[in-house]
Amino acid sequence: MLMNDQKMSFWSKKTKKKNLEANQRLRLFQENGKVLLEDLIELCNGKSNPIKTFSANEILEATDNFSESNLVVRFEFMYRGMLQNRPVLIKRAIWNLYKSDTLEKICRDIAVSSMVSGHKNFLKLLGCCLEFEHPVLVCEYAERIPFNTPNPGMFLPWGMRIKIVKEIAIAASYLHTAFSRTMIHTDIQPSNIFLDSNGTAKLSGFCLCVSIPEGETFVKVHADRVEGTLDYLEYNYAATGLITEYTDVFSFGVLLQNFFTSMYGVVDCCCSEDESLFEEFEDKQNVMNMRISDRVSKFVEEGRIFEMLDPNILESIGDDVTEEHKIRLMEAVLTLSLRCTGHRGDVPKMMEAAKELKKIERWTESGFYKI
Repeated sequence: MLMNDQKMSFWSKKTKKKNLEANQRLRLFQENGKVLLEDLIELCNGKSNPIKTFSANEILEATDNFSESNLVVRFEFMYRGMLQNRPVLIKRAIWNLYKSDTLEKICRDIAVSSMVSGHKNFLKLLGCCLEFEHPVLVCEYAERIPFNTPNPGMFLPWGMRIKIVKEIAIAASYLHTAFSRTMIHTDIQPSNIFLDSNGTAKLSGFCLCVSIPEGETFVKVHADRVEGTLDYLEYNYAATGLITEYTDVFSFGVLLQNFFTSMYGVVDCCCSEDESLFEEFEDKQNVMNMRISDRVSKFVEEGRIFEMLDPNILESIGDDVTEEHKIRLMEAVLTLSLRCTGHRGDVPKMMEAAKELKKIERWTESGFYKI
């Protein structure tokens, strides 16, 4: 009789625990779903693509309970998994990745990803799970670009680099022009760029994406809302909180400079919870002046272009291409990058930058450079 009572008590506790978990997951689903729906209504005027939802059990099974062996990006908690017989990339936030509004930022990532999933140059959103404290994104499987890796086996040759930046420019241009509200990524940098198995570049990471209201050309955010990677932040945005299309253009220019020279290096934005980037900006004028865009501009002005070129990238252009032609191609990329960062001539829009890179791609393939 005592044994039966112990068994009943055990199963009663187990059932109670399962019911508590089920109720908690339902509550999280409803709370997270409310935030996501509000964001979709704001961005899409109430019209959006349907978003498939996965259960927490499906996510846990796909990642083997978020096993460390399935981690793809350790410090950002992206996992490789198998879901419904296909490889997937699962993005999970388990701490406050940003200074505030973590839930809202993850929902923004889901919302914008759903809006652009039909375009080949964005990481395709397959669905999400709203049953965790912070929602989980399920995306097509792709690898992060091997950015400036010392591993020779992962080195990206010139042609592939041009293709990647051209496709990212196309993606950013699409964000800026395809919707009734202009969408500004604000965080275009290597960690948000992936490559699929066909070598197609995919832009991702929309947590910091900002929408500009119809009929307007900018939005201004408060000091404590300026976030990102310092090296990639446009001066005007970092100093005043003003966001325009050129916020992304600047970041893209820095991406070009990091991607095609040996001067890469990132200064991270490390503001505390109660410290605004404006205060940090004021305290770090010297750091801002040492950013890669300023260094590249200075080297070009002083005619020291050879000092910042990576010989491996130049060599990868091809043996049948003359040294002069290689230098002209590199100069074309660097000139475009300096236009994007505001150091040379008029700042282009992303569509113009994409067209310019298409020209450079054709010049590479033809072996003929046209001024």
